[in-house]
Amino acid sequence: MGARSAQAAVLLLLTACAPTVADDGAPATTPAGTEQPSVETDEDSGATDSGDSGDSGEAGPACGLSVELAERYFREGDTIAFSVVCSDRSVDGAGVSVAGVGEGASFDAATGQFRWTTDGTMGGRYDITVGSSAGGTLESVVLPVWVADDPDAPNAEPPRPLEYTEEWGLPVVHMEVDDRLSESEQDATLTVRDQQVEGFVKIRGASSTSYPKVSYTLDFESDELGVREWGDRTREHMILVTTFDDNSYVRQKLGYDLWMAMAEYTGDQRLTPRTFFSVVYINGEYQGLYTACDRIDDEFLRHMGTEGEGSLYKSVSHDANFYLTDAGGRTKSWLGAGYEKKEGDDADWSDLEALVTLTGGSDDDTLWNNPEGLELEEFVDWMLWAQLSLAQDSAGKNAYLYADSVAGRWRLTPWDLNESWGQNWYTLRLPGDYRNDYYWNNRVFSMLQEHPEARALVEARYASYRADGPLRPEVLNAMLDEYVETLGPNIDRDWARWGDQYRSFGRWAGERNARGDWTTPEQELGYVRAWIDTRFEMYDRDGPI
Repeated sequence: MGARSAQAAVLLLLTACAPTVADDGAPATTPAGTEQPSVETDEDSGATDSGDSGDSGEAGPACGLSVELAERYFREGDTIAFSVVCSDRSVDGAGVSVAGVGEGASFDAATGQFRWTTDGTMGGRYDITVGSSAGGTLESVVLPVWVADDPDAPNAEPPRPLEYTEEWGLPVVHMEVDDRLSESEQDATLTVRDQQVEGFVKIRGASSTSYPKVSYTLDFESDELGVREWGDRTREHMILVTTFDDNSYVRQKLGYDLWMAMAEYTGDQRLTPRTFFSVVYINGEYQGLYTACDRIDDEFLRHMGTEGEGSLYKSVSHDANFYLTDAGGRTKSWLGAGYEKKEGDDADWSDLEALVTLTGGSDDDTLWNNPEGLELEEFVDWMLWAQLSLAQDSAGKNAYLYADSVAGRWRLTPWDLNESWGQNWYTLRLPGDYRNDYYWNNRVFSMLQEHPEARALVEARYASYRADGPLRPEVLNAMLDEYVETLGPNIDRDWARWGDQYRSFGRWAGERNARGDWTTPEQELGYVRAWIDTRFEMYDRDGPI
């Protein structure tokens, strides 16, 4: 559908108030470095100074200013047009002016019509301000509009990173590099919104490194960088997770947000990665939609309220199963098999070896009654989360374990969620009523489902989440609604760039894994919603385990 999507075509009626701020709560602004001319009604009229209230010293009646705008999302080369009206007089007698636009804009006071034809140098967010000084009373309306970069527009230029900070409502991440990116770190100038730092970037991931649209790790070497979507804390790193293998565009974020919502509901301190949607450009070229995410490291651990000094492990294969045997059933030659150590003393794995000795060498009753540093409620939540979302890859491997020496316990967070919410990592369909107990790849999950008291804990915890917590279809659908509103037409633009390659990509379009059920993004999102409904129908009928 492009910029003129159904979501953008809703009539927007804005009525004046004073003072006025932009819709995000910040003062109305235009892209950095952009001129803000006032487009006046005629040669003699303009916005009255805020201190001018007329000869009598008292302000007269306001004009009742309002603006009708048919859409907010545009491309370079499009014409932005809207109508201005006053409720109690003609516009040309109300001292109306328009500010916060680029060159070439015009306003006809006789008809109340504003018109601005953009070109290929005008990409960015504009908070167009329409003001009136009728009767000496100042009124203003702020119209946030976005003009997306278009290399085919007249006078096209690559976007300037410090000026082109948002695309159709989403923050833009710019990477400027000299060479072709690889899995080795490369020097880069990195810009997020209006902040620019020197650092490094590399391609990240395992299977996803073969995608046409890959994931990246950004290292803000010269300075930490703040992103308002992440709150007050600055960051040293950022992960950009590709959406190439998910044409619903929401699976990763939904999984992490659900894990966070479960922790917030119980009030438990958990390791909860924070995410936001972003648009990525490399050397001025559009790369599409990404899910920006925390990198799990010592900095993240400190942000989560821990000391961040203990051992941090990532499970990288299904040998990380909490058993004394590997994924093939053979006795492990080393109890750290299946893990990589990310933080802490590389030579000391004794804490992890002791954990696997406990989980793999204990019967169910011993493990339930003497967990020795395992907070079983956290493992229950991990299991419920993994089973509900069917995040099969993250139930054993693709998770992080942190030995919190201060709290004297293990903490965890799931990771890598492209296999979830009804598809596997090949994008093949997984039915909503399909169950996986994860016995084979998680010894603790096996105990939680076999030990009578553990089962009771699982069932009680699920019942609480299901009654008034986040494990409800209406909660998950509300999250999806919010994502769709936030993403807006960005989905259509990304799909136009990558959709053909998605459908033809060898891993899931080859003969062995051929799919005959290709979906559009809208259809895929509908599939996810229907899958969630089916999942809860099964749980309500048969129980969580």
